[in-house]
Amino acid sequence: MRHSSDVAIIGGGVIGCSIAYYLAKQGIRSTVFEQRRFGSGASGATAGVIGPLQHIPPTSRATLALGLRSLEMFPTLASELSEAGVDPEYRQNGILSVALTPEQADELKRNLTWQGETGLGPRWLSSREVLDREPLINPEVLGAVFSPREGHVRGQRLVDALVHAASKLGASFVEGAEVTGLETEGRRVTGVRVAGAAHPAGHTVLAAGPWSGIAGRWVPDRIPVRPVKGQRILLRSRGLLPTCPVRSSAGYTLPQADGNILVGATRHEGEFDQEITADAVAQSIADAALAFPVLRKARFVEARAGVRPGSPDGVPLIGPLPEWDGLSVASGHDAVGIMLSPGTAELVADYIRTGDEGPLRPFSPSRFAANAGAEAQE
Repeated sequence: MRHSSDVAIIGGGVIGCSIAYYLAKQGIRSTVFEQRRFGSGASGATAGVIGPLQHIPPTSRATLALGLRSLEMFPTLASELSEAGVDPEYRQNGILSVALTPEQADELKRNLTWQGETGLGPRWLSSREVLDREPLINPEVLGAVFSPREGHVRGQRLVDALVHAASKLGASFVEGAEVTGLETEGRRVTGVRVAGAAHPAGHTVLAAGPWSGIAGRWVPDRIPVRPVKGQRILLRSRGLLPTCPVRSSAGYTLPQADGNILVGATRHEGEFDQEITADAVAQSIADAALAFPVLRKARFVEARAGVRPGSPDGVPLIGPLPEWDGLSVASGHDAVGIMLSPGTAELVADYIRTGDEGPLRPFSPSRFAANAGAEAQE
């Protein structure tokens, strides 16, 4: 069969666009279909933190390994994308996790035990050292962990940079193109349908974020991905721009290249809309003021919302869908999609090129099919 693309990718967020870029680097042509604008969902609304030590527990070994691999990849990726023409605004300037209560300080110090084993060099800072770094931080700070090799990226810029660089390498990107279903021959997926027309492909990747889990949309069995809405805001405060992302128990305060301060993000389980709510904005400002009291009087710039894809066990779904040929899933990353995007794309691109499922096994969607079968037998 003649294919219009080697690979069809459903979804133009950071995961889908990253997969297209890493496929293109291997000479594999792909077409990315996005129903709205690239990065218009959670990828553009993300806080952009690249901090696996902050967000992935050591008990989730495979996910932590993927996070550390992605962190290792980001500097080279950012350099490549900048050379191609669009700076993704990746900054490897560390993350400061602050403690404002004795309980928070104890937890941060406990986590230092396993975090130090990664070789990334996190260390405890006294309250005086924290205030020396960030003079406008809450003076009640008891200390903090500084992780120097983590960082952050601007989500929308990263997506834009991936689209630009991958296009130069031969990938195709189509905006405003809603994929309404899959083309199949028996149990084999042979492409996608867009506006009633078939677009053949040798392999199809479902990277549609929370839309990946819409019951019956893609295959008869439901893919276990749920919506998790998040909202973040931008503030501007004369004289304040943190030296790096600052994490408190309430969330993040991050510097932006344009001088704004990003605060986020909220979490709303099961919500699928992208509406901005007054209570989320008010809560975000209150959370930011916990770390930097001066932000109570900051100028409000904008707010943005996106819907993340959550999974039942907190582990992404990456790999071929059971009982279907020619179809893979890359979804369920929840709040760490940006953070895991390079490693996820590398895994998917290597699988499509080689057919080797081994590296994907910890993330295989088949783990849910197996559980469902076991429950049915009980």
